[in-house]
Amino acid sequence: MSMAEDSAQQVFIKYASIGKKGVTLANATLDGGKFAKLCRESKLVGGALTPMDVEAIYLRLSKGFGRINYDGFLKALGEIAAIRKVSMEALFNKLAEADPFAGVTRPAVVRQHDEKRATFTGLHRVTAGPRLPGSYSGPY
Repeated sequence: MSMAEDSAQQVFIKYASIGKKGVTLANATLDGGKFAKLCRESKLVGGALTPMDVEAIYLRLSKGFGRINYDGFLKALGEIAAIRKVSMEALFNKLAEADPFAGVTRPAVVRQHDEKRATFTGLHRVTAGPRLPGSYSGPY
């Protein structure tokens, strides 16, 4: 197994493990959305390969099961290589650059919202909210 194929295997596992834990090559499968995401983010889509081609390849190889394993993934790459007229090695090199979490933004810490210590002075932290004189405070 070449270095590029090994990195493509790792990318397959990364995409298969989105939202799951304990995924290995033996139990990793891709659904249609993850397969399309992998093809888009590794820049396989474009030129001769359209998103509809990717979906057609996936549907043909999943055969109604809704998921493909690594062997099905390699067959899909073979079809993509034939459409794009490139070698499998070139596809493996493109896949090595893909990262499923590259476009994910991380939220910043907002002190007034995230802080749980007593330094936060918001009234809603102590009570259900401000009580105005003469306002109704019973059950609705």
